[in-house]
Amino acid sequence: MTKMVRKQFFITEEQNRKLKEQSAAIGVSEADLIRSGIDLRLEQVARDQRAWKDVVNETISKLSGAWAERENLHEEMRVIRRSWNRRSLLMGKGWRRGS
Repeated sequence: MTKMVRKQFFITEEQNRKLKEQSAAIGVSEADLIRSGIDLRLEQVARDQRAWKDVVNETISKLSGAWAERENLHEEMRVIRRSWNRRSLLMGKGWRRGS
């Protein structure tokens, strides 16, 4: 048998009522029902995290090498950086290279 750890927590009166009703209806102890609920929630969180990680990995793999075929990347980046500087000056931030 798995070693058990004692936990003590508060629940609302409504949660308590529903817990008692549900445990009686399905014939399991309130503790078993609570443990099952904890397991379900932890599994859901793990699934959600895996799904999010899959989305991130898929996005990264789609973007990987997106600029690889650019022949003049250095010049394109210089133009982009100049526009950042111009935007900063227009917004009154006065950022200049070396400041």
